[in-house]
Amino acid sequence: MSELFPDKFTPIAKTLVGEAATILGLIGTRSLSVGQLFVEYREAAPSSPYDSFAAALTLLYGAGAINHHDGILRAD
Repeated sequence: MSELFPDKFTPIAKTLVGEAATILGLIGTRSLSVGQLFVEYREAAPSSPYDSFAAALTLLYGAGAINHHDGILRAD
């Protein structure tokens, strides 16, 4: 699992906040299924494990940055 925020030893790309930013960048103004988003995420961040992806999605959903309806994710 990734750290929540970057620090002296952890670059932002390896943190939960950085992974959430990557996901928001991938979604942009499009609507994607979770499966499609994960495929694109694996190309953008191949070394990140699935649990970090799921945690970043949870963070974004909890913060109200993304919506999920009928199997489709949208950025708000």
